[in-house]
Amino acid sequence: MKHFSLRHVVVILLSVLLGFSAWGVPVPNGNEYALRLVEAKTPAERKVVLSEGVGKNHFFRYLQVLEFTKSNNNGAPVIFLKTREPSSGMQVSFLVQKSISLSILQKDPVTKVGDAVAVVGFVERADPVKREIFLNPVIVRYKDLLAPKVGKEMLAERDVSAIIYSFTGGKNAVNVSKRDEDLIANEKEMIGKLGKDGWAEYLLAEIAKRNKAEIIERDKLDIYKKKDENSAK
Repeated sequence: MKHFSLRHVVVILLSVLLGFSAWGVPVPNGNEYALRLVEAKTPAERKVVLSEGVGKNHFFRYLQVLEFTKSNNNGAPVIFLKTREPSSGMQVSFLVQKSISLSILQKDPVTKVGDAVAVVGFVERADPVKREIFLNPVIVRYKDLLAPKVGKEMLAERDVSAIIYSFTGGKNAVNVSKRDEDLIANEKEMIGKLGKDGWAEYLLAEIAKRNKAEIIERDKLDIYKKKDENSAK
């Protein structure tokens, strides 16, 4: 199994959050890739499709969880998932190690067999005959639907980090994500009470508190942080 450095994984994570691969190009559609693999009829066609995807970052949606197994790696939590890609029927398997991805899977309601996830991962290897794809490393983007939604789908419906509100009326601009939607429930009342600058400062302060609490929770799951702490003892 190919191993990636922490720096490599961080580059991938930052790139994925921006919607691009680590090389500055759009992340290929993993669902389409899986379908192309099973539709390839001859060994020569399969070889071509494999060469186009193995070792590259792909974005998979609607992956139905078939197996969800918690374990640990040198004392740090990890979760193995075996999933089914709906359009091709291929099994997509991966080991989740990064703290952000682990926290997404374990947020209430905790991910379970039968649920769906969206992930970005490097196709380490694939077998169109056995209908298997293995991803390593992988980043869980969000909990997903089992199938495409009829009509228009907003990113914020799936991804709690999606920006749903921006305020530029104060000294500091503020972006509010789906996670913090409750903060803007009384926008008009709060602006009337605090003024525009006060409203912006309030939002920034509350978001900072939540970010800090989230980081503390993620650190409890961080395999690299745990290794550093153990080596320092």
